[in-house]
Amino acid sequence: MSATRDETGSILIAALGGEGGGVLAGWITDALWRAGLYAQGTSIPGVAQRTGATTYYIEYCRIPLDELGERRPVLALNPVPGRVDVMVASEIVEAARAVQNGLISPDRTTMIASAHRVFATPEKIQMGDGRFDTERALKVVHDFSKRAIVFDMNAVAERTGTVMNSILLGALAGSGALPVEPLHFEDALKASGKAVEANMAGYRTGFDAASQGLLPDVQSEGRGALELDTASEKAVANLPLETRFIAGNGFARCMDYQDQDWAEQYLACVFDVADLDRDLGGASRGWMLTNEAARHLALRMTYEDVMRVADLKTRPDRLAGIRAESMAGDETVIHVTDYLKPGPEELCALLPERMGQRLLDSLEMRGRLERFHVGLHLRADTLTGHLMFRLLARMKALRRKSWRHARECDLTRRWIDGVCSAAKVDYAFGVETARCADLVKGYGSTYRRGVENFERIFSQLVEPAIQRGEAIAPQLAAARTAALADPEGTALDGALSTTTQQRSAA
Repeated sequence: MSATRDETGSILIAALGGEGGGVLAGWITDALWRAGLYAQGTSIPGVAQRTGATTYYIEYCRIPLDELGERRPVLALNPVPGRVDVMVASEIVEAARAVQNGLISPDRTTMIASAHRVFATPEKIQMGDGRFDTERALKVVHDFSKRAIVFDMNAVAERTGTVMNSILLGALAGSGALPVEPLHFEDALKASGKAVEANMAGYRTGFDAASQGLLPDVQSEGRGALELDTASEKAVANLPLETRFIAGNGFARCMDYQDQDWAEQYLACVFDVADLDRDLGGASRGWMLTNEAARHLALRMTYEDVMRVADLKTRPDRLAGIRAESMAGDETVIHVTDYLKPGPEELCALLPERMGQRLLDSLEMRGRLERFHVGLHLRADTLTGHLMFRLLARMKALRRKSWRHARECDLTRRWIDGVCSAAKVDYAFGVETARCADLVKGYGSTYRRGVENFERIFSQLVEPAIQRGEAIAPQLAAARTAALADPEGTALDGALSTTTQQRSAA
């Protein structure tokens, strides 16, 4: 082998748990050996709960085995930054992560990745919208790759009834990035003996996409899932056109959550805001005030208590969805265990207002408010577990008499009154006040912290500014962002302090 030539090739695979990354790595390594090339593969396990993918590294010698004779090269166990020839990623942010780590080179690397997202734990635990910008990830992947073959392989897999790792294998074969004939990839896939027919269908789809740019239609048939039903369309017919979609879905959500009367209360409030918005010239502003109020009001009026959670967990489409996501066959037995840990606020959703308040006061006096939780493990796939969930779901008839409902209604009234009053002072101030509803969410300590932040912002910023007739949209936006960014409240303290200092200086 020449010391001046790069006689080895490298392939790096990043796959999430359950996506068959190990199987894909085995197929690729087998195909390289079938092509007469010396190859070896290693893997580095990822971290649980979607904080990192499992990576598989394959390195091979470009000199055929029959030319090597008795010699055998020593191959690396880890990728070298900037020297990866092929990067295969089962999700777009994992591809972007490889770019961030310096593994990808724009003059060397062929990138093969699925464009879909699987949200990581750090994204989901943010108090605000913690999602990574997918468009930025796509741009980075295309900018830093010599060639990028990227499309939504997950959607293709679901649409065609295949699995994504076989589509990735087909895309690799069709890309021509490896000195391996397609026949060797096909033989490796067939030799595994695992769901050969389905895997071959996925392989051909990926191969055609990479070699000819041909993709099957992955659009769903019929009416879109987000289109309004007839009842919702009629209910919002007199609202501004730009608001009907949001309000219509809010109406349907409230109807599903409680009943017709609850949905009509939602609409009545939206109409009141729309009337105010019209008086304030909202038409020229795209009805932003009404849209923000309608969106957040729907969420405020459908807070997730134990009855709601139980209802969602026993809907017919849930087990069907789990079966589809796990790709289990019709004959496969699936066990579903739900791990629940309701806290004081969740239990108070089942108690009358006075009784619930006494319970909370008692826990707070004993210093047990943060530690009081009830751990439950329920098998949703069993008759007993299903009936227990359905019993909880049926208790939604008691919801309006519960402590939690009274608390949520008080917060909502304070919020919507603030929105309308702030908008009369300044339109942008009203819009930012509407967005403050996003502070209250979640369960347990997250819920209590959100309520505390909401009350601090309203008491120290919103309501005083309304009384003074002062427009404080930028300061309110900064405080809201700080509250959502920092669970400990330090950033919010700083934002409120800065606002106070600015007012004192003025």
